[in-house]
Amino acid sequence: LLDSEDKSLESAVVKVINPDEQCGVSLELQASSSSVVVKEILQEAPELITQQLAYLLRGSILFKCMSLEADRITEQQEKVLSILEEKFPDLPPREEIISVLQETQFNPQGVSIEDIMLKDLKISDGEIKVAISTVYLTLEVRGNL
Repeated sequence: LLDSEDKSLESAVVKVINPDEQCGVSLELQASSSSVVVKEILQEAPELITQQLAYLLRGSILFKCMSLEADRITEQQEKVLSILEEKFPDLPPREEIISVLQETQFNPQGVSIEDIMLKDLKISDGEIKVAISTVYLTLEVRGNL
């Protein structure tokens, strides 16, 4: 179900893909929701993946891999990335994407505090609602707060 502010989009929803509920999906693949989405689209409607969408989804997968220990890419993520790269050979090299992501990860320039707070917002399901956000700061910025 969509939030009340998104109700107008409900008729456009074709399918909801929840990585936590995927039957038969290994825990490795669950490490990246984008991997699950790409796998599903490739199976159901591969013609929907344009170069622009491949660029976006590939960046999301690489960002997730980058934030894991030792920049680890699981076997399933590697498979999905390879399929996208075969289908769209003009995509920039992975190293280039990872480099840009690393440069911008901790650079808040041009981003509002609201955007930063909403980026990784998690809300508890209990009777008392608790919202938690992750905000990355350099030691220099933290020292000036």
